[in-house]
Amino acid sequence: MPGNRAALSLVPDEEDQVPRLERFRAAHPEIVILLLGAWPKAWLNGQKIEHPTLRGLLDELEEILPAERPASSSCGFPQESALREP
Repeated sequence: MPGNRAALSLVPDEEDQVPRLERFRAAHPEIVILLLGAWPKAWLNGQKIEHPTLRGLLDELEEILPAERPASSSCGFPQESALREP
């Protein structure tokens, strides 16, 4: 996984956050997240958001824009509402 290695070199103290970053990027490709520089930063609706840690930045972004979740329950079965006709 080359993407993991590149991110690990940029956030060596937060390697546990790399999979979370990749999930967030997959769910929200329209949001630019940069790990270069003093603090991780993102741009959302033209506004720059910075935080001293990647964990903090992802926490803030997820508060503003929660990750998209599929319409299924935790055990993998479709929710009843997903099975109903409109």
